[in-house]
Amino acid sequence: MPNPLRIALAAFNPRMAAPEANAAGLAALRAQAAEAGADLLLTPAHSLSGAVPPAVAADPGFAAACETALAPLAVAPGPAMTVGLPSHLGDCLHDSVLLLAEGAVRGRRAAHHPRPGFDSGPVPGPLALGDLRLGLMPGADWRDPTIPETLAETGAEILVALDSLPEETGGPERILQAALARVVENGLPLLLLNRLGAEEESAHDGAALILNADRGPALQTPPFTESLTLTEWHNKGGTWRCAPSQPPPPMQEEERLWQAMLLTLRDHALRFFPAPILIALDEDPNTALTAALAVDAFGADSIKVRGFLLQEAAAPLARRLGLASSILDLGSALECLGDTLPPAAPYLREPLRRLAMDMLTRAGQGVQLVAGPSTCSAAIFPLRYLSADQRRRLAEWRNAGRPAGALGAEHPALPLPADDPAPADRPANGLSLWQSMVRADYKRRLLPPGLNIAPRAFGQAQKDRAQAS
Repeated sequence: MPNPLRIALAAFNPRMAAPEANAAGLAALRAQAAEAGADLLLTPAHSLSGAVPPAVAADPGFAAACETALAPLAVAPGPAMTVGLPSHLGDCLHDSVLLLAEGAVRGRRAAHHPRPGFDSGPVPGPLALGDLRLGLMPGADWRDPTIPETLAETGAEILVALDSLPEETGGPERILQAALARVVENGLPLLLLNRLGAEEESAHDGAALILNADRGPALQTPPFTESLTLTEWHNKGGTWRCAPSQPPPPMQEEERLWQAMLLTLRDHALRFFPAPILIALDEDPNTALTAALAVDAFGADSIKVRGFLLQEAAAPLARRLGLASSILDLGSALECLGDTLPPAAPYLREPLRRLAMDMLTRAGQGVQLVAGPSTCSAAIFPLRYLSADQRRRLAEWRNAGRPAGALGAEHPALPLPADDPAPADRPANGLSLWQSMVRADYKRRLLPPGLNIAPRAFGQAQKDRAQAS
């Protein structure tokens, strides 16, 4: 390989189960990397297939679509590149990364620690790219110290981790410490490229991190941003070293959470494109926070986002956010049901609102942003896993930062969500604590998905429980 060696890193958000569209995006990135003088282009995990569930990955038709999309990438000229997709080896289904170079597939690595539903691949050895030996690790393999150790012992010169780390509380610091541990243990530089994108209840920031063999940080790229970053490596005395670059300013916790939620909303909506975004507006501060998320995700003047006023008092919020809105009049339905069920009439308004919004969502095939239960598969509850304190801090950050959008300095700020309700050990509706917990868990399972930032990538929850005991 040339010295210096130029490696391009792609922060690329692949579409779920869209290999043809993803291949077109990867081809464009490869052309951009070639123009920049790159020798190798690293693309994230699942870059060709998207992070499809095992049932989709195992489907023969999907496998054929991936191979069809892969074929022109493999033979096309340009720098060597990695692509991520499921692969079938015999009766096994693997999460894999392929190395494409010189008009062919030059290597394949199956994750030894795959996602649930996929089969484990063998412990990997280095991949040869010219005279360079890459320690390529798909998915979570780099988190297991034995995998980088094996690669180092078998001649790897640069450890390359293409992971799919979820956004979670305290995640950046845990990632840095784990990466530092791998460098200390093996005396090799480590290049970590995270996947960009969101699905289910996880978001992935797409950031890259490079630590040189002397443990010094060489590169950190901004999270939640599609980009192509060129790095330059020099081999001195048999050790590769990445030329350091200025790191981006640190992102505070509330901004990271906000950006992760925007990514979650956009990727969720993309699955139902071109369906409109629907949101019911009332006086609840949580509704205002959800509406602000919609504006920041899709644009204040976007015709895609449509508000429905559940209370006339919510009209100023719609005006401030620039949302087109309509009044959702339930008077006739309430009157009809009230005549039939007088004692129940006061309690009908909220379930009727949910039913009306669900029907509107289905009729327009829309994506509904909700703050509670919904029967629509396209609904999403962005604030589902956030405590009242987290919601309040997010609203305070949004008010202080005033990102470009509808809420300018001349407008009132977002109302702040209320403090946490009564302590969890207080009986509710005459139920015991355990009965309340069972009921709460049942209702939780009826709620639409939302972004879950609970620590889990490095087994933090298990560590916390062990320390507590």
